[in-house]
Amino acid sequence: MTDTPNYPKDDEISLLDLLQTIVDNLRLLVIGPIVAGLLALAGASFWPKTYESTAILKAEPITVSIMLSAAVLDPIASSLGHTPQMPADDARAKLKAQIKANINAKDKLLTLTAQANSPQAAQALAQAVLQQTYTQSQPRDSEKLRLQKQLAQAQAREKEATQTAELLGGKLDAVGSAGASEVAQGYAQMIGVVKESQNAQIEIEQKHRGMDDSALVQAATLPTTHTSPKLSLIALLATMATCFALLLFVFIRQVLRNASQNVETAQKINALKAALCKVLSK
Repeated sequence: MTDTPNYPKDDEISLLDLLQTIVDNLRLLVIGPIVAGLLALAGASFWPKTYESTAILKAEPITVSIMLSAAVLDPIASSLGHTPQMPADDARAKLKAQIKANINAKDKLLTLTAQANSPQAAQALAQAVLQQTYTQSQPRDSEKLRLQKQLAQAQAREKEATQTAELLGGKLDAVGSAGASEVAQGYAQMIGVVKESQNAQIEIEQKHRGMDDSALVQAATLPTTHTSPKLSLIALLATMATCFALLLFVFIRQVLRNASQNVETAQKINALKAALCKVLSK
């Protein structure tokens, strides 16, 4: 029976070395990240705060494009004093960064979010976007004429279908059982045409009137808490980054210490230092 040679357990020794290094530098690894997190928390508390106002309204997908168009943004930029302090394109880009508009295609609910450095300013910006959007949704003269023609046609179709339905309704009692089903079917069709015409008139009238506050499901809110900076997240990220940096530092320092005890490795390290100094001195 051949004895299996006992190789040194390098992995176990390496793990013990790592644990020993962590224990030797435990105070630095604990206090350092905590101090960094507290400093980041204190610094972030002085950053400008951002508030978000949200409004929800029933709208078509094209409304999103209208809200972010120059026709809506330029008057707002002017009222806020962004122009002529900066070019129109820059003012428009600044507002676009503060405004977000997303629509749910299924229920056609548009969510408008406006950001500013105070609750009142955020709400005022959202309201300004809504009002300018309402103004731009108003049909132009040629569109008004087209809608008026469509409305007149829908009204005429409703009137004609109503009169026909009344005539068919009067015949239901006069005809026999053989023709009653045909008359009833025609009557039902005319009633359907009346309802379709009425729905068409409602839709045309809405387009003619344009958007207004009646489309709102939720008016622009007045935020009570800021959305950024997220103090807890900043403190956590600073703590984790510092902890990682300190771990890397103590491990590299320990490796260099161990390497300096080996003559051959020490010579290589000195050669690397000399080469690096030579490159930096150029």
